[in-house]
Amino acid sequence: MRGGFSVLILLLSVSWRLPAQEADTLSAASVLSVRERPVLRPSEEVRLDAQVAVPLQVADVLSRFTGVQVKDYGGLGGLKTVNVRSLGSEHVGVFLDGIQIDNAQNMQVDLGRFSTDGLQSVSLYNGQKTGRLQTAKEYASGAAVYLRSERLAHPDGSGGILRLRGGYPGMVNPSVRWDKDLLPGLTLRTSAEFIYGDGRYRYPYYDTTLVRENGDIKSLRAEVMLLGAHSGGDWRLHIYSYGSERGFPGPVIRRALGFPFSAERQTDQDLFVQGGWRQEWSRRYATAIRMKYANNYTHYCTHAEKDPMAFPYDLHYRQHSGYFSLAQSLTLTEVWSVDLSTDLQCNALDSDAGQFVTPRRLTFTGALATRLVWEKFRFAAHVAYLGAWDVFKTPDAGGWSRQNTWRDAWMPSVSLSWWPLPFLEVAAFCKRTFRLPSFNDLYYSLMGNSSLDPESAFQCGGEVRFAREWGRWSFEARVSPYFNRVAGKIVAIPTASQFRWTMLNVGLADITGLDLKAGAGWSSGDWDLRLTGRYCFQQALDHSARGSRTYGNQIPYIPRHSGSVSLLVRWRRWSLGWDSVFTGERWSRTANIPDYHIAPWSVTDISLERRILLPRFAHRTAQPSLVAAVRCTNLFNCRYEIVQGYPMPGLGATASVTFAW
Repeated sequence: MRGGFSVLILLLSVSWRLPAQEADTLSAASVLSVRERPVLRPSEEVRLDAQVAVPLQVADVLSRFTGVQVKDYGGLGGLKTVNVRSLGSEHVGVFLDGIQIDNAQNMQVDLGRFSTDGLQSVSLYNGQKTGRLQTAKEYASGAAVYLRSERLAHPDGSGGILRLRGGYPGMVNPSVRWDKDLLPGLTLRTSAEFIYGDGRYRYPYYDTTLVRENGDIKSLRAEVMLLGAHSGGDWRLHIYSYGSERGFPGPVIRRALGFPFSAERQTDQDLFVQGGWRQEWSRRYATAIRMKYANNYTHYCTHAEKDPMAFPYDLHYRQHSGYFSLAQSLTLTEVWSVDLSTDLQCNALDSDAGQFVTPRRLTFTGALATRLVWEKFRFAAHVAYLGAWDVFKTPDAGGWSRQNTWRDAWMPSVSLSWWPLPFLEVAAFCKRTFRLPSFNDLYYSLMGNSSLDPESAFQCGGEVRFAREWGRWSFEARVSPYFNRVAGKIVAIPTASQFRWTMLNVGLADITGLDLKAGAGWSSGDWDLRLTGRYCFQQALDHSARGSRTYGNQIPYIPRHSGSVSLLVRWRRWSLGWDSVFTGERWSRTANIPDYHIAPWSVTDISLERRILLPRFAHRTAQPSLVAAVRCTNLFNCRYEIVQGYPMPGLGATASVTFAW
C-alpha cells in the first residue's frame, strides 16, 4: 500500500510542475505533425448521418464489428453488453466524449440505454488509442468503445430533427433533437427519446409455440448539452437523464406447474452530469480537465404473489460516483511528445440486499505516455498504475472477510506502426490490463461470489492493413492476429433471472484469434456501392487445471467462428442496406457437453430508405428534408438464442419517418 501512495504523490507532484515548462519555439506545422498522427487507428469505425434512420441502439452498430459479441437477452428491454476478443465486458471501456460510462456495482454497461441519435461516430480500439490528452482510464482499458457526440453547423443558427419509429413486435419510438447557437462559439443542444415495447413475440417451446411474456419496457431519455469553443480550446457540459420500467421474461425452462412464467420487474433512474475543458496554452503544452457525477437507482422486485415459484426479493440500490481527471500533453520536439494523466474516482453503493453491506471504493489511476511520430514509423508506450481502496460496513459479518482491502496493479503498453508503402500499414501492440471485481462480485451473495480473485489480462496483437483506389474502385483489407491470456478470468453465468448471476473464476484462459475484414467499393455518378465482409476465429480455452474435465474446453459463450456481410447500395436519394451476421456453435458452461450446447445461427436484416428534399422555409437558407425508411429484421425468421434459455425475436419490421430542418 505504501508503494501505491508513493506513486500517487510522485505523479501529482509531476503534474504540478509541468506547466512551468518553457514556451514552445517550434512552428505550428511541426507541432501539428506529432499531434494529429495516431500510432494505432480504430479497429472498426462507423460514421453516422444524423438525418437518416440510424440504428436504434449502439449495440446494433457494435454487433457488426469484427471480434465483437453482443450478449442480448431478447427484445427492446433485454440487457445488452459487449464482449471484445473474449476479454469480457468488464475489460471493455465505453467512453462518451472521452469520459467512461461505468458501473461499480456490476461493471456491466447496458448498451441498450444509449441511442446513436446525436452521435457522430462509434469506434472500437482493440489495442491502445494513442491520441493526445487522454484520461488515465483510457490507457487502463483492455479494449475501448468510443461514442463521439456530433456538433452540427447550422447555417441559420438553429436546426432540429424529429423522428418517429414504430413496428412489430409492438414498438413505438419517437425522438426529437434541437440545436441552437446562443452566441458565437456557444451551442445548446437538447434531445429526448421515448421507447415503448410490449416485448411480445412468438417462440417455439418443445412441441408448441408460445408468446414471450413480461418482456415489456417503457423508457425515457432526456439530454442537454452546452458546447463552447474559444481561442485555443473548447469545452462542453452534458446532462443525461434516463428512466425505465421493464420486465424480465426469464429463461425458457420446463416447469412442473406449467409453461415458463416470470413476474420480475426492474425500475431504473440514472442521472449523470459530465463536462470537459481542453486548452492549448502554447504550441507545446496543453491540458484537459474532465469531471463527472453519476447517480444511479435500481429497484428489483420478483412479485412472488404473482409467481409462487420465485424467491421473494424486493431490493433497492443507490449508487453515487464522482470522477475527476487531469491530462497534460507536452510536445518536446516535432516528433516527440509526452503525456501525463491522473484520474481520481469515488464510488459508493447503498442497498438493502444481503447483509446491508455499504461498500465504498476510492480509485486512483495514473498514466505516463510517450509518442514518437515519423513519416513512415510511429511508436507509443505508456505505463499505467491502478490503485483501489475498498471500505465497507455491515451490522452482520455474513460469513466472509470484513477486512478493508487495497488492490493495485501496474499496466505497461507498447504499440507501433510502419508504412512501408503508402497503401500498406503494419501495426502491433502489447499491453497488460487489470480489472477489479465489482461490488456485486464481492459483497452481495445474491449476485456474486465473495471469494473472487481480481482478473488480469495480457494482450498482444498485430495488424496488416491494405487500402488502394483504382479509378472508380476502392479496396481495403485487414488481417489481425492476436493472443490474450486472462488470469483469474471472471465469467458471469445467468441463473433463473437476468438480474441474478453466478460468478466464477475460470482461473486461466488462453485466447488465440484472427480477425479478417475485406471491402470493395464502386462509385459512378448517381451510384455508390459498398460490400464488406468480416470473419473472426476465436479459440478461447480453459487452461486452469491440467487433467481436469474442463481443461482445453472453450470458455462459455465464445464462438470459434463468427462473421458478417454488409452490402450498401445508394442511387440518387435511395439507399438499400443488407446485413447478415453469423455466429457458430457455443457452450453456456465450461463443460462442453450436449446439455450446454448452443446451436449456431445466422440473422439477416434489410433496410430501404428514401430522402425527399422539401421547399425551404421563409427567411431560412437550410433546406429541410424528409427521410422515410423501412427495415426488416431477421428476414428469414431464424429461431436462435444468444444466451441459453432466452429465445430471440423472429421476423420483425419497423418503419420510420425523419424530418430534419
